[in-house]
Amino acid sequence: MADPFDSRNVYVAKPSVVEPTLVQAPAPWNLQPIGSEYATEFTYDETILIKRAIAREIFDAVPKKYAFLRLLMDKAVSYEANDVFTYLEKTFGRVALKVASQTSNDGTTAVVVLTSGGGNNVSINKIVVAPNNVKGVVKVVSTDTITIVKLNGGTALPTYSAEDYLSIQGSVIADGMNFLTHYDRMKKIERYNYTQLMHRDKRWTRKEMTKFANLATTNYFDLDKQEQMQLLLQDMFISLWNGQRGEANITVPGTDGSAPYKAMTMGGIFPLMLAAGVGAATGVTKATLQESFEGLAFETDYKTEGGIRFIFAQNALLYELSKAWKETGIRYRPDDRIGDLNLSIYKIGDMQFVPVATELFKEVSCFPVTWQHRMFVLDLDTIHPVCMTGYQPVEMGQTSPKGVDGSIQDYTEWWIQGMLSLKFNNPLSSFYIDTTGIVSDLITPHNPQ
Repeated sequence: MADPFDSRNVYVAKPSVVEPTLVQAPAPWNLQPIGSEYATEFTYDETILIKRAIAREIFDAVPKKYAFLRLLMDKAVSYEANDVFTYLEKTFGRVALKVASQTSNDGTTAVVVLTSGGGNNVSINKIVVAPNNVKGVVKVVSTDTITIVKLNGGTALPTYSAEDYLSIQGSVIADGMNFLTHYDRMKKIERYNYTQLMHRDKRWTRKEMTKFANLATTNYFDLDKQEQMQLLLQDMFISLWNGQRGEANITVPGTDGSAPYKAMTMGGIFPLMLAAGVGAATGVTKATLQESFEGLAFETDYKTEGGIRFIFAQNALLYELSKAWKETGIRYRPDDRIGDLNLSIYKIGDMQFVPVATELFKEVSCFPVTWQHRMFVLDLDTIHPVCMTGYQPVEMGQTSPKGVDGSIQDYTEWWIQGMLSLKFNNPLSSFYIDTTGIVSDLITPHNPQ
């Protein structure tokens, strides 16, 4: 657009209520700086003689709620020697026997086929209990087929149906025996994960940085570097929750994408929960929220009396849960490091639960829309952050520009790197709930236009 001050250099001011521009040249509404939004919207002139009024401080609208990351990363990081690591769990020590079929049964002796591998969990002379509480003694174990005989003078054996579970009461012996039949070997579960490397990078040329040093109207340059850390923390946060254990091809810029580089990706909390078959409830409404929550809470109660588990969901879901319980939470102060997170605690029986608002669940640029309706209950004592020995979870640095240390690059690059994975022992002590109709979908809450 034209600069109104260049239109004429001599004029005669004639007071006029009809033509105010004869008195004011240019008119005040036509006196706009270069880049004026008002001039663009209403097609007015712009002049270089005045500058735009720009607030020095750029408001930071990035969501701040990283309570989960802090709760987890405040724990001691487990350093592993390799980028692939295995961790073991001791199992409960006894397994219910699941029936696949019954091949014969006369009330005194029954031949029962167990599901695959079931024969590894029982030996002869074990007392097993049917769903109707009738006891029998195992006489023969042949792979996954067992022969059960009734107790002398006891109740006749019942029909054993597919999907029935037989409980193991105990291992019986007789006085004077000179042989052993109840040999056991501790069973273990092997779990594994990969460590994942994450990067965020920025490049500024020397001339760009000089211009900002000489002419900056805002604190953009400083905030731009700060954003690097925020973006990496978001990457780590999302990967901890939803990372898929596997491998990714890394595309080299300027190539056809047939990447020679391979990168490991870590398994996050939710995919590891799904793989372990944790307890879950879906389609939960306001009317069924309390019942579903409490049912799963008791079903997954592996902790000692008074043990604490954490509830992670967006604030609106946590609010509905608090209304369902109709009680005020007690102030939660676990220790000085995380005591300022302003958390409360709820009690159900001898169990305790701490709600943690996780607002990034409703940010669609971070998680699928379904996460807005999801509530996680986690035993954080079973979850541990992992890094490879020789690295730190977060590292950063910058390159030298031209003229420094012999560099010929006419720019400076800032990089920040994360290395992260996790161990998730006994995922069955955690659960999740998918709700419906409690909160509405929010598509772009943190990207205002």
